Amino acid sequence: MEYKYYHWGPFLYHSKISRDECKMIIKEGKKCRNKSHDYRAKLAGHLLEEYKLENRDGITEWFKKYLVTYVNGYNKWRGKGYKPMENLYVNVYWINYMKGNDFNPPHAHDGDLSFVIYPEMPQAIIKENKRFKGTTTGPGGIAWFYGDGGKQFIDTVNMMPQTGDLFIFPATLKHWVFPFKSKVERISVSGNVLFGKSGDDV
Repeated sequence: MEYKYYHWGPFLYHSKISRDECKMIIKEGKKCRNKSHDYRAKLAGHLLEEYKLENRDGITEWFKKYLVTYVNGYNKWRGKGYKPMENLYVNVYWINYMKGNDFNPPHAHDGDLSFVIYPEMPQAIIKENKRFKGTTTGPGGIAWFYGDGGKQFIDTVNMMPQTGDLFIFPATLKHWVFPFKSKVERISVSGNVLFGKSGDDV
């Protein structure tokens, strides 16, 4: 018996960045943690602290290898007959300092691709999540959703991030971040990627 499975919908990528890469993000974030880098007016999040990351070169230098992996996987997934994804440019990075009761409502991003990196995930949030009783990922989780849904469709992907997690996805793919109550701070970095632009080419 011969058979095939066919998948379609958004292409979501999940990887891990190294400990040194996590440390670099945290270090660069501290430099931008002031009013002059406040980026909240550009974002959908209900957070008190969201800042634009200015030192792009150091991060893009190692981040590009993850984007290349996404591109290679996407081009293979789409197969022949489609224009390959190439000439990517990281348009902007921003860093989020998420605290108890902060949240990101359902939203999409500008650009062609987007990403989120978690350089620091406090254990208190992970423990709070494990205590959660419900059908979603729960406190501290992130969810992507697509399409109209239905019993025979997978229309949502729920993930509970860990330290070092990286996700890359189409910028128009709606997603949201679940609030948590723990009295700790979680750091994440997001950004947008454009096709066929000059600058920090990948």
